[in-house]
Amino acid sequence: METLQAKTRDLSVKGKKLRREGYATGSISGKAMKESLAIIMTQKDLGMFFQDHHVGSEAELSVDGTQYSVLIKSVDYDAMKRQYVDVTFQQLLNDEKIHSKAIIEFVNAEKAQGFLTKTCEEVEFVGYPKDLVDHIVIDLAKYPVGTRLTVGDLDIAKEGKLDIKTPLTDTVLHVTAHQHGKAAEVDEPEAPAEKELVTPATKEAAALAAKENK
Repeated sequence: METLQAKTRDLSVKGKKLRREGYATGSISGKAMKESLAIIMTQKDLGMFFQDHHVGSEAELSVDGTQYSVLIKSVDYDAMKRQYVDVTFQQLLNDEKIHSKAIIEFVNAEKAQGFLTKTCEEVEFVGYPKDLVDHIVIDLAKYPVGTRLTVGDLDIAKEGKLDIKTPLTDTVLHVTAHQHGKAAEVDEPEAPAEKELVTPATKEAAALAAKENK
């Protein structure tokens, strides 16, 4: 597991100054800790770290050489400035249950057998660190038209290792038939034929043409 490097934060230095210098603030908390530990991490390290991690992921954190097994609890990211502001972690203890959530990832959408309605993006639960799940993969190609998948149908709920907090009856996925509607064809009326404008000049030309043809 990738280890994120961090340093103890000097609380006399403001967050804005730290961010100008290329850092983001953070903290670690846990029942085994007397108080939360304020830390700083580089923007570069966080950018690489969050390519493979998200809220709810387990991680290893090294603070001035001391190792912590943690869970990512929250991430504050400034999209306008494209920089991390603050990240909070919870220390993991083998005998302590924690509240977390698993992100639902839908794959193979291009192979879906019908119209998809996805109404649930994550599942919240309480459990021990050894049983934690950070994401759930749902293969959309497997489900035929008529399928209604609920939280209770997912393996994370069936295995019984975790106390699921999201209602088991919540719909995760519903597959319905595509509606192949056809627009009504409308017969457009034919444009009326243009009438020839008859003038004295045209009458004279017609008479002359008739004489030449005799």
